[in-house]
Parts: sequence; structure tokens; C-alpha cells
Amino acid sequence: MAVASAMVGLITVMLTSGEHPHDHLVGTWKETAWHYEKLDVEEDHEGSISLEIDHQMKREISEQMVIHKAEVWHFRSNGEIGLYDESGNGKKLDWRLKGRGNILKLVDENNSFEHYSIKSLSENRMEIHFSTDIGARGVVKMIFEKLPNTITYAEEI
Repeated sequence: MAVASAMVGLITVMLTSGEHPHDHLVGTWKETAWHYEKLDVEEDHEGSISLEIDHQMKREISEQMVIHKAEVWHFRSNGEIGLYDESGNGKKLDWRLKGRGNILKLVDENNSFEHYSIKSLSENRMEIHFSTDIGARGVVKMIFEKLPNTITYAEEI
């Protein structure tokens, strides 16, 4: 009985002390690149073809999405996110993680939502994917770099 209690206690401590993806997301992230992972073409030796997305294609892909003008994403620990363009104009939404912490869900004031698959997340870099039907069926890969923990225009607005 004592051994079973000790094991349950050890497992509980291990599960509660581990870092959660939520902890890495909180802060300010700057969009650094978009890439298009085409799925409807012949695969190359690496398994996919990745193309840099130009501004026109980015505008077409994200026309109906809330992120289309956002270049800085500021995640707050209370579940709010501010999406800001290069001029500092922003929009506030709610965010949450779903699944095993690998799906980012953004919800606006009308309860419309968007899902993004978190492919990699570290202290300083995040890669998220979403599907699109523009051009050819495929996945858009967005890369973000975390900004230092200083007061930014995102916090002042």
C-alpha cells in the first residue's frame, strides 16, 4: 500500500511540475515568415515543396482570417491575445490550446474561430500551420520569433 501511494505521488508530481505549452506561448511573438507547403504536386526528395509566400498571395490566403494584418501576436496568460499590424493597430481575441496542447484556437467576439496546428514551440521560436484552398490545396507554415520581455506597444494599447 505504501509503495502504491508513493508511486501515485511521484506520478502526480511529475505531471504537475512539467512545463505546459501555454507557458511558452505567453509573451510577444513577431511573424518572420510564411511558407507554402504544397500537397498537390509531385514530392521532391525531402517529401514536400516549400515556397516563400509573397505579399499578394498572403493577402489572398488570409482574406477571411483575423490574422491577415497581424505581424505581432501578444499572448496574455489570461487567455487574451492581441494581434497587431506594423502600425500598432490591433484586435483582441481569446486564445486557448486544444488537443494535447498542439492546437491553437483563436476566438473573436462573434464566437467565430480559427484553428492552427502548433508544429514546434520553444522559448524563442514558434511554427504554426493552417490549411488553405487558395491556388492549390496546401498548408501554410507561419514562423514566429519571440520578442524580449519588454513593454511593447502591444501592452500599451
